Amino acid sequence: MAFHLGCLRALHDLGLLRRVRVMSTISGGSVIGAYFAYTPHLSFEQFDEAVCALLGSGLQTRIAIEVLRPSRILHSAAAIVALAFLHKSNQDGDTGYKWSRTDALHTVLQRQLFGQLRMSAPRRSDMDIVIGACELRRGTAFRFGNTRAGDWRHGELITWDVEVGFAAAASAAYPLLLPALDRVWRFRHKGTEQHHRVLLTDGGVYDNLGLQVLEPGRDSAFSLHTFQCDYLIACNAGQGQSPGVVIPTTLIPRLSRSFEIVHRRVQDSAMARLHALRATGALKGFVLPYLGQIDGSLPIPPRDLVPRAEVIDYPTDFAPMPAAWIDRLSRRGEQLTRTLIEFYLPRIL
Repeated sequence: MAFHLGCLRALHDLGLLRRVRVMSTISGGSVIGAYFAYTPHLSFEQFDEAVCALLGSGLQTRIAIEVLRPSRILHSAAAIVALAFLHKSNQDGDTGYKWSRTDALHTVLQRQLFGQLRMSAPRRSDMDIVIGACELRRGTAFRFGNTRAGDWRHGELITWDVEVGFAAAASAAYPLLLPALDRVWRFRHKGTEQHHRVLLTDGGVYDNLGLQVLEPGRDSAFSLHTFQCDYLIACNAGQGQSPGVVIPTTLIPRLSRSFEIVHRRVQDSAMARLHALRATGALKGFVLPYLGQIDGSLPIPPRDLVPRAEVIDYPTDFAPMPAAWIDRLSRRGEQLTRTLIEFYLPRIL
């Protein structure tokens, strides 16, 4: 979020942010992206200040308080007993109690940022927004938009206008830390309505940069969200190539490292598609401000560039962030975004 804040600052200073027509968000970027989109009443400076305050206080403690509320604990215990006696099915249908740590994140995001805002609420410059998650049962992208929601396997969600906080929590539910959100919803697919159980987790599992809905040539007959964009600015807070210091031999490090490798390969594939689209003229141009950018590969590195080595190992865990780190990460995002746009896309300035 801190890196993305810097990217948004650069776009604001360059006069480009007000010209953004579509915002597609993934994972932790969905929190700051949705907050920007759904606060048209705030100036950019007020938005910036609110995000810095959120980063400084963190979400860990608030999530823990929600999880440890006596009413939550009693509810969970009662549900476990009920499930043991009733032998609830894991197939489509009522799945019993569904509250989890990710629901706690949803509650906290509502309280701290979004209130009761729903996806159809007014947005800055009336921009379109798509918040991406991944549906684990069928392995598809599940996307929440300001006009519709769903995926190509289940179809369109009939009651699509969900809370913004829910969509952001689903998108940010990193699988190794947060359980998937478990819901039974009614969908319309090829003229037929039917209930389906869906398990929603981090959108980066399927589309690590959130680019698919913005790529030219998507067929609206198969995709609920399609947009024709001339230029793309994809802000990526990934860490990039691993230095190989950690030796992942035990279970959790092995799983975590495997997940990171899959993410990076999906990301590499997405970037290759962008280059191909640019080469054929289907896309006029793009830039990829990237936290893990190798500094020596920049066309014209800023003289005061915050080095990759100084920020690459900062953890992503919703903990309170010291002001020095907020400044460091956001400045790198700002510097990279400005440098890449001025060099590769001067025509849009």
